[in-house]
Amino acid sequence: MKMREAPGSAAAELPPWNSNQKAVADATALQGAFGATILKAVKALSRSAKLAPLPGPGEERPAHRQPPATLSLKSDAGVAAVIVAVTMASLYFFYSRGLTNIYGDSISHMEGARRIFDSLTPGYDEIGSVWLPLFHLLAAPLAQVDFLWRTGLAGSIVSSAAFAGAAWFLYRLAVEVTGERTAGLLCLAGLFLSPNLLYLASTPLTEPLALFWAVLLVYELFRYRETGRFTSLLGAAVAAFLGTLTRYETWYVLPFAVLFVLLARRQAWEVRLRQAVLFSIISGFGPLLWLLHNAHRYGNPMAFYNGPFSAQAIYAHQVATLAFRYPTDGHLILAARYYLEDLKLVFGIWPLELTVLGLIAWLANRRLWVKGAVAFLFLVPLPFYIHALAYAYLPLYVPTLFPFTYYNLRYGAAMAPVLALFPAFLLPQDLPPRRRYGLLAFFVLLLVWQSHSLLAGGARELAIVKEGVLNTPCRSPRQQAVIRFLRRHYDGGRLLMAAGKWSCVMQELGIHYRSTISESNLRYWRQLLPRPEDSVAWIIRGDHDSVDELMLNCPPAFVDFDLLEKDSFPHEDGVAIYRRAAAGEKPGLGARD
Repeated sequence: MKMREAPGSAAAELPPWNSNQKAVADATALQGAFGATILKAVKALSRSAKLAPLPGPGEERPAHRQPPATLSLKSDAGVAAVIVAVTMASLYFFYSRGLTNIYGDSISHMEGARRIFDSLTPGYDEIGSVWLPLFHLLAAPLAQVDFLWRTGLAGSIVSSAAFAGAAWFLYRLAVEVTGERTAGLLCLAGLFLSPNLLYLASTPLTEPLALFWAVLLVYELFRYRETGRFTSLLGAAVAAFLGTLTRYETWYVLPFAVLFVLLARRQAWEVRLRQAVLFSIISGFGPLLWLLHNAHRYGNPMAFYNGPFSAQAIYAHQVATLAFRYPTDGHLILAARYYLEDLKLVFGIWPLELTVLGLIAWLANRRLWVKGAVAFLFLVPLPFYIHALAYAYLPLYVPTLFPFTYYNLRYGAAMAPVLALFPAFLLPQDLPPRRRYGLLAFFVLLLVWQSHSLLAGGARELAIVKEGVLNTPCRSPRQQAVIRFLRRHYDGGRLLMAAGKWSCVMQELGIHYRSTISESNLRYWRQLLPRPEDSVAWIIRGDHDSVDELMLNCPPAFVDFDLLEKDSFPHEDGVAIYRRAAAGEKPGLGARD
């Protein structure tokens, strides 16, 4: 598990970036010109909203209503083709510019995926305590191909496929809730005209996969409410289960999803309770498995929350060494302000305004909000992140507020379904076709303008991209010093190294993890002493890491290793590299494969 970059690092000391502030100013100027038009449209929606009760299952729809849009092989195949084309194009765009695998987390995720098979202790032993395992398990087969591992494409392929799936189900949800394909097209425009979101879809990060499970969960719950089919309820439960093994915010969604299952359909309470219990058992099995895993592997079911590699431990170390507290720590209102600033930087002003107007239009149309009530689940990550920023040791830095730098801006991506779907509620079936198509064109133009504004400085100036560029660990002098030394002198043999600390070194040099021993290889780690020279030929010792602690606790065991390189760096821990003095290696472990 890698340590987060401390706020006192070089990245944290950079001056604020002001190009987004210019975008905010431009948007404010446009509000006077466009705001009145949109508000008139919302009032028209309210006047045209039909307040008749929603037909129940088996009831006929009123004769004056058009039937909802249904699946059309020709039109929906075209939509699917566009989704795939846009996703592949965005992956190529960012990969060709060397931007897809620059995040420290993305590099570490590739290490986690690679280690599932490429390790002295492959399989279950390589599942850690903090990061949930599903992304690593899905990327693991692809990560065994050296090129896909070293470039990060193994994870990017998973993320791109997940994003395409999320886009498809969001499109279907918008069409089926509103009864209009124009609403589905506006929903897709909200996704595809968000360059920060397209960037995330090209990276080996877990957000796109979590987005897919969240959208699939909501879509299947919507289908369950409409049809009462058991397969839809089962699909929603499985999506929730897999989501809880991808990112923690899905845990927060579960009780609200259970409540929806309980109230979704007019059935006998015995049936409702039975369905809700079934959903709870299947979806809740994910968190239960993770608690059991942490208890079995680390002796603490809450190790992911308060263990040595948890966000809590990282924050405690930061406070103890730097006396720097997160600005949002203990401040709920301030946390909400930081998260709102994050959303502005990631999505821009106009998607946020359209979302608010879409929410108003949705609530003004009783038929629409009753039918699409499950969409409220998309709002759950908002209080989750605000609470986590205030009370769960989660940092978020934005360039417009202290400490005026970039860190964890991708947390805002959790609200992508809201910002894509809610504007679609401005285009319900009640509107006359001419007004509906006119509003669609107008809203798409606003989104195009916003996208152009975000991209005005180039891809590297996108907020989420810039965070990765500034904070990438592979640019650090310490990582580069180890890479340079091993490129010149490494001649094979096992390396003793701390887990998660040298992912850039391994990717850059192509050294397989089965050629290393770290604390994640617990059986081999325990066998190191008293004769480590029997197991390893090289040692990479970083200040204050697990290898440093091992060597400090038992100095005589390492007398047969020669110190070849020792470096110290400003704002970073030092590093020392050792080589075994005696030639040859014991059979059983051997040299590098």
